[in-house]
Amino acid sequence: MAIAAKHNLELKQYDVTNAFVHASLDREVYMRMPKGYQKPGTILRIKKALYGLRISPLLWQKDLTATLTQLGFQIVPHEPCCMIKDGIIIFYYVDDIILAYGKDQSKKAQEAMDQLKQRYSITGGDDLQWFLGIEVIRDRSKQLIHLSQVAYYEKINRLVDDQTIRHDTPMATSELMPREGLATPSEINRYQRKIGSLLYAAVNTRPDIAFATSRLARFLANPSQEHQQAADRVLLYLSDTKWLTLRLGGGTAMQVASDASFADNTLDRKSSQGY
Repeated sequence: MAIAAKHNLELKQYDVTNAFVHASLDREVYMRMPKGYQKPGTILRIKKALYGLRISPLLWQKDLTATLTQLGFQIVPHEPCCMIKDGIIIFYYVDDIILAYGKDQSKKAQEAMDQLKQRYSITGGDDLQWFLGIEVIRDRSKQLIHLSQVAYYEKINRLVDDQTIRHDTPMATSELMPREGLATPSEINRYQRKIGSLLYAAVNTRPDIAFATSRLARFLANPSQEHQQAADRVLLYLSDTKWLTLRLGGGTAMQVASDASFADNTLDRKSSQGY
């Protein structure tokens, strides 16, 4: 998307209907007949990658990649789900496909999508506005794209136990200590839900909570009340700063910053890597 922002590319979104079943199974898999179709002594051999099979997502990815390769697209190095042909870019996540191209390539891009529709049942074609629950906000006059997860923050805010833990930073400077004693299964489940929700935000649009989330993830197996409150603090920090977005585009000059802490873990004196 950063490339699309910098070069002011068109971004169109498509969805593949029943994506997995377009791929054929590469092994023998059998199933019992569903209710209403039972025939004593008979089982069914599955020929397509049905939803629910663990191998189905991989088979679909291989099938789509093979189809795009036949159409002349090439895989971008180190990005197996991003392919390019004559400046036209296609990237996808499961059944969500994004088509990126310059205005002068509109005809070629449409031809490529028409060819893809001959193989799969595909809907969509509107301008990209949402992708994987992330809102895509474009400022084409400045060649910028903002990625926002406001709706997601409002959703995960329901996980907070104490709405009063509000601060201007996601984490305190004091060290979190392991719990003495054992957490209950419900405490563990609730804490893991909080950290999993934070990880999705940290990876996609909010690197400012990455360090705090990483530290909190150390206590997934046995969280204490202190850990629950620390997780609540990060969740509320996201809610209070929901207007922050990840901005893509702008200048091409790369700015790199790195910071690290030497032996900052008071428990084992291990250091934190900067990135």
